[in-house]
Amino acid sequence: MKRRSEKSSGETQKKLSVGETTRQPVPLAAIPGEFETQETLVFGCGQLVRYFPQLFVDFVRVTHERVQLVGIIAPEWRRLADLLVGAAGLPGDCVEFVCGTTSSVWSRDWSPTFGYDKNGDRCQYYFDRSHMRHRDDVVARKIMQERFPGPAIDVPLTMEGGNFLSNGRGLILTSNTVEHANASRYKRAQISQLIESVFSTNQWAALVQLHGERTGHVDLFATFLAPDFLLLGEVDKYDDKISSDALDNAAAKLDGLSTAAGKLQVARIPMPSSRDTYYRSYNNVIFANKTLLVPTFPAFDPKLDCRVLDMYREYLPGYEVIGIDLGELDKKGGGLHCLSTNVPPQKRAEESPSKS
Repeated sequence: MKRRSEKSSGETQKKLSVGETTRQPVPLAAIPGEFETQETLVFGCGQLVRYFPQLFVDFVRVTHERVQLVGIIAPEWRRLADLLVGAAGLPGDCVEFVCGTTSSVWSRDWSPTFGYDKNGDRCQYYFDRSHMRHRDDVVARKIMQERFPGPAIDVPLTMEGGNFLSNGRGLILTSNTVEHANASRYKRAQISQLIESVFSTNQWAALVQLHGERTGHVDLFATFLAPDFLLLGEVDKYDDKISSDALDNAAAKLDGLSTAAGKLQVARIPMPSSRDTYYRSYNNVIFANKTLLVPTFPAFDPKLDCRVLDMYREYLPGYEVIGIDLGELDKKGGGLHCLSTNVPPQKRAEESPSKS
């Protein structure tokens, strides 16, 4: 992979302007990076099989041999799911279907965030989501705790799963909407302390959300490819100058940041135009062990799709990079990452991979 030369050691160390904590770098944080080994991908099947059957089939086809799939689905739609699997010529056991009724296709926003406790055992972190889909959260909690036994930790912080990224070595990224959502009970410093104490982190940055994008989720414009490598979206300034400037500023502040994994390198990846008011993202990817699923939009910008897939293949040698047509969902406010929840192994490996 092509990488820029390291900055000289005599340069002034850059600091995070938002939410940096005071702890020394930690060897491994409570939340692993999604580029680490995955045991299972959980996703909500109900709306997929009803309204987006081709996407359901495409997703299952490219992932079922790479990672275990657990699909949450209401009983009345299980038959349709089985028919789609059979018609596609897929094995009957390619998805482990679990009975449960959820109202949203966005699994990451009603599932727990999986991580590890101080003993290195897998656990589940539950953010405060009383502001949205509370019934889904209750249903998912019961299912997740039965299917993936382990400690459940309640986090008194309003947060959606798509707005929380970890490099696996103590650096957490959110958007600045976390500050707004929790302003009635926490100041910025208190949010930082809470994230530090619960997740064993030493650095947190709240990046400015995309201008006009309604979810405010960081996973629409940022992706960790390794503990020391961040891929950040790049917006054409003539398309959206406010978002372009915000992302450029974030890249400048984060590039070269000292982390427990070494200096962070930031590369940029283009974002599709949002002039039609819809926010499509190439950052909203799914890691399935050594496979990367990337959203593509062939009906919108096929040339950019090809360029982006080539970029990922350059950045991730040894990975199989597969484009998934997200045209059916590109106007729904989410992407592949939003559809799924990563479940790591029961015990964490001692080290996270690095790109250096």
